[in-house]
Formats: sequence, structure tokens, C-alpha cells
Amino acid sequence: MTSKCVAIVTGASSGMGEALSEDLVQRGWQVAMADIQPNKDLASKLGENASFHICDVSNYDSQAACFQEVWVKYGRLDALCANAGIVDKRVPPPPNLACTDIDYKGVIYGTQLAIHFMRKNKTPGGSIVATASIAAVHPHETYPEYDGAKAAVYNFVRATARVLKIKENIRINCILPGIVATKIIPPEMVAAVSPECLTPVGTIVSAYNKCLDDESLYGEAIECSVDKLLLTPRPDFQNGRVSKRAVTVWDPLFKMYHHEVSQLPDAIA
Repeated sequence: MTSKCVAIVTGASSGMGEALSEDLVQRGWQVAMADIQPNKDLASKLGENASFHICDVSNYDSQAACFQEVWVKYGRLDALCANAGIVDKRVPPPPNLACTDIDYKGVIYGTQLAIHFMRKNKTPGGSIVATASIAAVHPHETYPEYDGAKAAVYNFVRATARVLKIKENIRINCILPGIVATKIIPPEMVAAVSPECLTPVGTIVSAYNKCLDDESLYGEAIECSVDKLLLTPRPDFQNGRVSKRAVTVWDPLFKMYHHEVSQLPDAIA
């Protein structure tokens, strides 16, 4: 078992995932770089503190095999950086839902697997950070499926955070990047956006580091806007207690779904 903290970074072959992997290695982490696109040369360049693993995040078995490889290699898992993503590029009949499979289902699969392996750590627990998007809160009308998938990630993080913290000692957060000049964004679009509105990859890396390092953060969404990291507040309950009551956990129902009570302090018994 390694004595260093271990992180799995999905979507690590390029863009934000590549930059995050490089930064984590520089900060002393062991990094398991996971991507469907092979890039073993990059892992080799980063040295003995990085390894590369072929992984299709939209496929549960592929993610499970990746997590198992990482556990066997390092014997621990401290963080999952669920960064892999694509945009929906066309509207074919029938609709191609690969964007949802990768951007949302991939996060659910990764979270489920991270919980399983983080329970086995010498001190159970860890940190999960998912890449959502500012489009989760303010939809981009060009990419409706992408907006929906990222909104699902945003709400999944909000919905699981308290229970994971209480029951598993796992902190889950998400980041909301603006427009970042990576391969996923057409260069013509990058050129059309005012330069002062582009967010550098370094800001994304800083947001991940904040989530990984700040033990007080869980269930938060951090907007990455140019050089700023901005905590995104939860929306107000428009009808006060009535609205809030509609989404308050009723423990008998929670137990029916999860075979245990929630332990949430405000749950309805």
C-alpha cells in the first residue's frame, strides 16, 4: 500500500483532466489517469506517481475494472475527480444519449464505486469532485442534453452530500466551469467569445484543489469564472416551509429505498 494519497481522474487524456493530473502529481499525489482515449505517454511523462487506465465512464463494468486496477495497484483511494465529459453534437433520430451516459451516468457509476473502495481505506472516507457546468444552473440553449446532464450532476451532488458525509465520511462537491478553451469546445466558438470571458484551465484545477483540501466543504457547487471561484448558493424556497417540506426526507421512505434510515437531523420520522 502506498503512503501517498491516491486520486482517480477521469477524462485525463486531455484538457482539464490532463492539467488536473499534472497538478496533483506535482502536489505529491499518486494519480490514476482514466480515459477512453489512450495516452500512456502522458502518464509516463509524469513519472512513477502516475498510471494510465483505459476506462469508458459510460460503462459500469469498465469503470469497475478501472477502480479494481487502482485498488490492487495502490491499496487505497482518497479522491475521485469525475471530470470526463462530452457535449451533444447533433440531434439524430433516434436521439443519441451518449452525452447523458458519459456526463451523468458516468458520475453515478463512479460515485458508487468510489464509496465501495473508500470504505476499505485504513481510515474510511475520502473526497469526490464532479465536473458539472455553469450550464447546470444557466442552460446553454445550443446543448440541451448537455444542460440536462450537468444539471443532473449538480442535483445529484446536492442530494447525496449530507448522507455521504454522515454515513461514509465522504465529501462530495462539484465544480461549474464557464467556457474553457479545451478540445471539447469548437475553436470558432472560443474565438467568438470575448477573451475576458474565457476561463483558464488553471482556475478549474484550483477549484478541484479547493474541494480536495478544504475539509469543511461538502455538497457545494463552485462556479469557475475566469480567475474567480464562487460558491453557488442553493435556491430559495419560494413558498417557505411548504416548499421545503416537499423535499424533506421522510425516513420510512428512505429506509424502503436504502434499507437504513438517513440519520439526517431534519428528517421526518
